[in-house]
Amino acid sequence: MPDWLVFLLLTLLIVAALGVIFIRSLLYAVIIFGGFSLIMALLWQHFNAPDIAIMEAAVGVGTTVLMVAVVTRIRRAQE
Repeated sequence: MPDWLVFLLLTLLIVAALGVIFIRSLLYAVIIFGGFSLIMALLWQHFNAPDIAIMEAAVGVGTTVLMVAVVTRIRRAQE
């Protein structure tokens, strides 16, 4: 992976982290968190840690799905 791509992924990682912190919509924050997890998995793969990359991807998908389910359930309960 070229160095400029690693720099781009690290920049996107910082932007995603700040986005999760400052965004007001819970659903959008959860979606950005899923993207954060995907970027982390790509970086772990680049750093030659495929076991950690697979675990990051699996945990990221699982937690994202659960959080989306909770957010949609909260929205329905509020209405």
